[in-house]
Amino acid sequence: MATGLMMMWWLMKNPPNNYPLAWNNSYEQKGQQWRGHFDLARYEVNLNLTGNVLELGSGDGNTASQILNKASNITCLDVASSSFQTMPIKDMSVGKIVGDARSLPLKDQYYSTIICRHVLTHARQGDENLVLQEISRALAPGGTALFEVFTPNDMRYGKGQEIELDTFLRGDDLIWRFYNEDELKDLIEKAGLKIQKIEVLARTVRHDGVEHQRESLVVVASSVQ
Repeated sequence: MATGLMMMWWLMKNPPNNYPLAWNNSYEQKGQQWRGHFDLARYEVNLNLTGNVLELGSGDGNTASQILNKASNITCLDVASSSFQTMPIKDMSVGKIVGDARSLPLKDQYYSTIICRHVLTHARQGDENLVLQEISRALAPGGTALFEVFTPNDMRYGKGQEIELDTFLRGDDLIWRFYNEDELKDLIEKAGLKIQKIEVLARTVRHDGVEHQRESLVVVASSVQ
């Protein structure tokens, strides 16, 4: 099926409000599923963890768990209510909100730090702008956001049906989107955020005796309000 027709078919099957259902199904069927490690400590100098901290797309909580003893007020938000059933974080002081990053049920200019790892990776075409605008709205003046996305050099690229450029639909109805550096910078800056740092994280991993490339972009950006 041609890419454009594939996208139209998928949109009819999955209207915007239904996309969270795919994530609920994913966590219900797979349970805890994000086991990779992200070294958040190397970016802590850029983040204000003494204020209100939000992790978007918190999933299993493997990012938020790294700062439990460093941040004074953490909120985890995920579109899938079932993700909180797999989250090992039991600290009652950590807020847990079921919400859509495209329309955050949160106050304006409230968070000193927002962590957004791979939410944009799974955004439908056009939704990335909504997510970034909401992050810009929720960031306190001088606040900082950290983003991570995969690049086309990552081993996951090309798996599934390509429904838009560099965007693939897999059999579980989840979208995987891959960004180049210029594209990501442009999107973030158009949302009114100022980029402070951008870097490529690349490493080789071995599965079943075969080496694979993992590559992502990490961006630290601040509110300009």
